[in-house]
Amino acid sequence: AMNRFMNHIYETKYEHTVMLGENTNFQWADWLSYEPLESCGGGIDKDGRRRPEAIVYWNYLSASYWAIDAAMMRDMAKAIGRDTAPYEKMLSEAKDYIRQKFLNADGTFKLDILNTMQTPALFALRNELLSGSAKESMIARLRENFRQHDNCLQTGFLGTSILMQTLTDNGMQDIAYELLFQRKNPSWLYSVDNGATTIWERWNSYTLDKGMGPRGMNSFNHYAYGCVCEWIWETAAGIAADPADPGFRHIIMKPVPDKRLGYVKAEYKSAAGLIKSAWRYKGDKWIWTFTIPKGATASVTLPGETTSKLYESGTYTIKM
Repeated sequence: AMNRFMNHIYETKYEHTVMLGENTNFQWADWLSYEPLESCGGGIDKDGRRRPEAIVYWNYLSASYWAIDAAMMRDMAKAIGRDTAPYEKMLSEAKDYIRQKFLNADGTFKLDILNTMQTPALFALRNELLSGSAKESMIARLRENFRQHDNCLQTGFLGTSILMQTLTDNGMQDIAYELLFQRKNPSWLYSVDNGATTIWERWNSYTLDKGMGPRGMNSFNHYAYGCVCEWIWETAAGIAADPADPGFRHIIMKPVPDKRLGYVKAEYKSAAGLIKSAWRYKGDKWIWTFTIPKGATASVTLPGETTSKLYESGTYTIKM
C-alpha cells in the first residue's frame, strides 16, 4: 500500500490541478498560520476562488512532503532489510523537482510572495535543498523575517511541526529560544498567560483584544502545536532516540542550552532504562550531569561542537 501511494505521488507530483478528483478545489496546507497565503484566509480571493499564487504554494508544500515521504520510506526499507535504492532515487528526483520548479539558483523562491513567509523557507532548509551562498541567503532572509515580526512565529500546522528543530539544525537556535520565551501573540506562552492548561487549536483561539476566536474549529485541547515539547526533550534537554538502534539502546545526547532558561532537569523511562539529563548555569559556567542506563550507550555532542563522543552506561558530569 505504501509503495502504491509513493508511486501515485511520483506520477502526479501531487499537483493541485491533477489531484482535483481527490481533493476537490481545496487544500489544508499550512493550516491556521498567520502567513499571507493561509488556506482559509489569504489563499482565497474576494470572489471565493483559490488565488493562483496559493495553488503554487500548495504545490510546493505537496512536493516538499513528497521528498519527506521518500526519505521516510528509505529509512523504513533500511530498517527491515529491503532495497533502499528506489527511494534514494525518488528522494533525489523530488529534491531536483522542487529546485527546478520553485527555486532560483540564488536561494530565492520564483514566486516572490513565498520569500516573505516563514514556512516555505523552513521546508527548503528541512529538506536540504540549498547549499553554499544560496542557503546562507535563505537563512539571512528567514532571520530578517523573524526580526520584522518581533520574534513571533507565523507558522501553522505544517510549518510549526518542523519549526524549532529546523531553526536549531541551521544555526538559528537563538531564534528558537526567542520563540520559546515569546509571550506576545502568536506564541506558546501567550495562551499560558491567558489561562490555557492545554494546547489550543489556533494561535488566536482567544486573544485579549478580540476575545474568543472563530467559532469553527476552535478547540482548546488540540495536538498540533504540542510539537514544541519534542524539541524541549530532544534539543533543550538533549535526550533523543537513535533511529538506527531503536529502544534507546543507543541514545543521541546533544543538548543546546540557553542561559535564559536557567536550568533543565529531565528524566525519561525508556525501554532501556532511566535516562537523565540535567544542566544549569553557575555564573558563566555550564554544568551538565547525565545518566546512561545499564547496557546502553550514547553519542554525546557538547554545545558548540560538531563531533560526538561515545559514552558507556553510567553517570557523568561535564563543566564548560
